[in-house]
Amino acid sequence: MKTFNRARRDAVCRLGTAVVGGSLALALPKALLARAGDDDVPGVLATSLVRTASTVWNDRACLAVELTDEIQARVVATRGGNGPSYAIVARDFVDGVIEVDVASELTNKGGADARGFVGVAFHVVPERNAYEAVYLRMANGRLNAPLPPAPRIDRAIQYVAHPDFHYNVSRTQFPGRYERGADVALGRWHHLRVEIEGRDARVQVDGREALVVEDLHYSGQGGAVGLFIDDGSRGFFHRLSIYSAANRTA
Repeated sequence: MKTFNRARRDAVCRLGTAVVGGSLALALPKALLARAGDDDVPGVLATSLVRTASTVWNDRACLAVELTDEIQARVVATRGGNGPSYAIVARDFVDGVIEVDVASELTNKGGADARGFVGVAFHVVPERNAYEAVYLRMANGRLNAPLPPAPRIDRAIQYVAHPDFHYNVSRTQFPGRYERGADVALGRWHHLRVEIEGRDARVQVDGREALVVEDLHYSGQGGAVGLFIDDGSRGFFHRLSIYSAANRTA
């Protein structure tokens, strides 16, 4: 496994109230691409298959994101999830750090396998129908009561690449490689941090490493960052920060 730059691992970047630490500390960030406003609600530049609204959920001002009614009905009718369902919040991202507090609840509009899907998409290029994402299945988390049954309990965090490398492909070809269990649950906030450098991504949930991907499908591809949700799930996003790594070009 590639080792991330140790000097950057030990550094900490403080800009305003945001703190970015870990393996991509970005001591000299190229750019702060996005940050939530004074009310901690992420700003939306564009949407794909979703609707958004500012709200307050579990005592936090946040952005709510869910499928539009038309798309949700189509997903149920065709069992055709895994679409490009996200709200764009930043552009021109290649390598760097994405941090955001996330939560989700079930809308009771989805299929039987709706799990409270919520996460971040990156390297989004709509013209190529391409993006990759890391998302949580909150209903599969180890903090739910009662605990989800096997094998769901080991499928709480997932990496995918659109359009042709979703969970159904990776689970068949590489079982357990792109998904793991995680200490998450429906109905509560969790801090999601995604560090991207070249072909590698490290994902932390509440400060603990939850997933490592060493073969990102669209590494080096400049694109947008989106707040991702899927079937039957309403995602909530609070205190977003996106940093672009120094000395990288699209």
